[in-house]
Amino acid sequence: MLDEDFLLWIKQPDASGDAFWNGLALAHPHQTGNISDASKLAAALNMQKDVVAESEKTRIWQSVLAKAALPAGNVVAMRRSVWWMAAAAIILIIGGFVAYRFLQTDLESIKTAWGEKRSVTLPDGSLVVLNANSQIAFDPHPQKNAPREVWMHGEAFFEVVHKNRTGTPVQEAERFIVHLPNMNVEVLGTTFTINTRREQEQVVLQTGSVKVQVTPKHETVYLKPGESISYNSDKKQLSKTTANATDAALWKENQLKFDNTPLNEIIKLVEDNYGYKVEVTDSSLLTRTIGGTLSSENEQILFKALENMLEVKITITGKTLTISRQ
Repeated sequence: MLDEDFLLWIKQPDASGDAFWNGLALAHPHQTGNISDASKLAAALNMQKDVVAESEKTRIWQSVLAKAALPAGNVVAMRRSVWWMAAAAIILIIGGFVAYRFLQTDLESIKTAWGEKRSVTLPDGSLVVLNANSQIAFDPHPQKNAPREVWMHGEAFFEVVHKNRTGTPVQEAERFIVHLPNMNVEVLGTTFTINTRREQEQVVLQTGSVKVQVTPKHETVYLKPGESISYNSDKKQLSKTTANATDAALWKENQLKFDNTPLNEIIKLVEDNYGYKVEVTDSSLLTRTIGGTLSSENEQILFKALENMLEVKITITGKTLTISRQ
């Protein structure tokens, strides 16, 4: 839903788009459901822009009145249908809120490619460093007395400008809110890292303080420096722990720190940041671990270092990375 080419394909399908997105579904079968759901959501959002003529409204209403006189069995069926339509509409509204914000024309959207990092200065002077395959959206011309708001997906580091320096009650224009699919992160002036990958949303606080509202659980959690909060949308689990905030943000310095990190976790990092599909020929390799700090500035050098440290062979074919025994 955050990919402009995908949305264009939904609006104006063509042979090349069909080949790419259908091919993507074949290459990543675990994403087939997500692609299908996103297609339906994008199509539904586009349909909301159509205006129904008054004559059509009248025709539909007359049809409803006519069906009101049907036998009881048909009335029950119609009521069930209406309830299903209402439920589907509610799901569409809730599930599509974050995506809708990215689609709004009055918001500026910035997205990084695979392997790319990018620094963005917001209108208030706050700094955002986007990791690879990540996106933020914000109002480039915010209203004077409105809170500062950002919508994001992926991974990013925030350095927020502190506007309230008097100790007085916080005003609306002094608030800074980062919207995630399942959490809202509100800060005054602080540095922190956010990651929304793989059905999990995580906030790691480096300096200052933040208030995190977890919308599905209707909970509010306050973080202090060195603390982290995570919400797993798949398992519906919320956890608060201590964390090394400096290590969590090392990626913006083109460094990756591993601490007895198993290969299966490293694979997630490679897929999320570089866009490769990783295949392992021997499942016993997944438990191999490494420790240390590696440069991520050049992916080929990174893969070579991983190959040596894990004592495996890494073969790259297109966008498929195969890991096997040496």
